[in-house]
Formats: sequence, structure tokens, C-alpha cells
Amino acid sequence: MTAVSEFISHPKIDAHNHLNLGMRYASYVPWAGFYIPNFPRVLSGLPEMHEIIAQYTRPRCVDEKDVQDLISLAIKDAIADGVTVLEGSIDIGFVNQCGGIDPLLKLVEKIHSKFSSEINFKPELGMGKTFGIEKIQTWAPVLLESGLFKSIDLYGPEIEDGIEEFKNIYELAGKLGIKRKAHVGEFSDANSIRRLVEYFELEDVQHGIGAAKDDSVMQFLLDRNITLHVCPASNVMLSAVPSLDKHPIRKLYDAGLKVTIATDDLLFFNKSVSEQCADLVDVGMFTKEEIFSLMDKSLA
Repeated sequence: MTAVSEFISHPKIDAHNHLNLGMRYASYVPWAGFYIPNFPRVLSGLPEMHEIIAQYTRPRCVDEKDVQDLISLAIKDAIADGVTVLEGSIDIGFVNQCGGIDPLLKLVEKIHSKFSSEINFKPELGMGKTFGIEKIQTWAPVLLESGLFKSIDLYGPEIEDGIEEFKNIYELAGKLGIKRKAHVGEFSDANSIRRLVEYFELEDVQHGIGAAKDDSVMQFLLDRNITLHVCPASNVMLSAVPSLDKHPIRKLYDAGLKVTIATDDLLFFNKSVSEQCADLVDVGMFTKEEIFSLMDKSLA
């Protein structure tokens, strides 16, 4: 077994981390005050994950203090894993828990300042496709123009219906120099990745593993210098791939694509960046030297 400590001590990025679910289950339980039955476990897909969120985690986050605690727990666990750059997603819905846009912005600024000596925390504005679009259209421009958010992400069902409602927000992000990301290609096909990259002029893709099934799409991503933030443990635990030794990250890497290894939702998938690196070595997918090189390129 590869020593995880070797990877913890190596500088790294986690660029796909939903901070409301970005902490260890062992960190979450004492704070939440309850256990989630038979958890963490392999899930049949996103619907089952969303059932757990609806029943357990979302109802537990009700006010600004809860938001602060969740984000802080996630950042602390990233620091414990030796993450030096954290592009952590802050869901736009937290405006509700914080009681307005200004309180959320002040909270993000406060948390950023608190951890500034320990980690390069780059707040990311996360938007769910199923969240009220009227609120997103009202809140997102103000949040982006604050200068606090360094990237933007769109997540939810991997369907293209309704994405036109987010077009102007991505255009604004581009004008402001904010990195544009979106979730696609974990469950959807390769061509959906190409279409979303073109439509939103993305710089990064969250997941994107479906590209491995189409050489022309991999070349398209390579030509555009798109980075894929891949979450192997998430893909296995959500049954997007059958097992870690069959994960397509090696094919993406061999095609010359820039990939990072990320946690997605540490609470659910129970594998830090360093642990996933060790696992990929243990199944024979990468050598340690290749993982260290991957980490270094991810920070470049």
C-alpha cells in the first residue's frame, strides 16, 4: 500500500470541492449532531445522493452560523490533506441562510481572511440548475462584481435544457476575468462536453470523464487547453464508473489533457485528494512520479 503521507506533504490543488459537503463525515457528525444511516456508501447515482441531501444535510443548514461552520470545516479538512490551493464552491443559495447578499459577501471575506495564512482559498460561486433562476439572475451579477469570487460553476442534472438562462451570467464572468466552469460529462456523453464548453466558453470542466469515449472531443479539449477536474472516488461511489481500475482518467492523461484530482463532496465520497492519489497508484493506474507531476502541473 502506498503511503498517503507522501502525497499529503506534496503541494496540491483541490479545484472541485462543494464546501457545504466538503468535509469529512467524522468532522460533520459532531457538528450536525446526528448520524446518516449506512453512510458513506456506494450510491446508484445522483438521485440517491440528492435524497440524502434533502433528508439530512440541507435541513441542518439554516442560518449564517451554519454556513460559516460548514465552509470552515471543509477548509480545515483541505488544509489537513496538504491542499495549498482550494477553489471551493459556495452555493448561491447561501444568500437565503445569510439573510441577504451583503451578509454572505462579508462572511466569505471573513473566512478568506481567517485562513489566508494557511491556504490559498479561492471562493467559487456555485449555481444549481434547479435553484430559482429569478434569484440567480438577481444575485449572481452582484456577487460576481464584488471581486470575491474567482470562478463560477453550474451544476445539477447533466441536461442542456434551460442552460440559455445562464448565458448572460457566464458572459459577465468572462468580462470580469472570472474562471468559467461547469459540471458535464460525468454521466452525459462526450458531445455534451463539447457543446457546453463552446456555449459558455468554459476554461475548466468539472468531471468531463465522458470525453474519454471520443478521441475528437479529447482533441477539442486539448486544442482549447481545457482543464478537467476529475473526482475518481465520486465517479466510483456514484456508479458512473464500475471500479477505480476501470476509471478513464488514465486515457485522458495519456491524451495530453490537463487533469486534476479533486474531492467533489468529501462528506459523501470519503476520499481526500491525497488518498485518491495513493489509490490510483495502488491499482496500477499511475506511478508515484506521474502523480507528483500531475499535481505540479495542476498548480501551474
